[in-house]
Amino acid sequence: MAKKVVIDLMTEDATRKAKARTIAVNEATGLKSADYAGERGNMLEVIAESIDAVRVVDKIKKEAKLQEAKLIRVVDQN
Repeated sequence: MAKKVVIDLMTEDATRKAKARTIAVNEATGLKSADYAGERGNMLEVIAESIDAVRVVDKIKKEAKLQEAKLIRVVDQN
């Protein structure tokens, strides 16, 4: 069963958002999608068979320098 992870990146900086997306994609196994959401596109939604959401957020904070990024939700997808 796939999981949907939603992360608030707390930025509108296109370069940092792209870096965060790359990190999430590289950490996911069985990736189905990785898209921006929200009115300003500052939410990252990743759907994958397996993903460690906490690890992804930690890496985004460090590597994409998005210290304010936070995990919003993790839900099972059918």
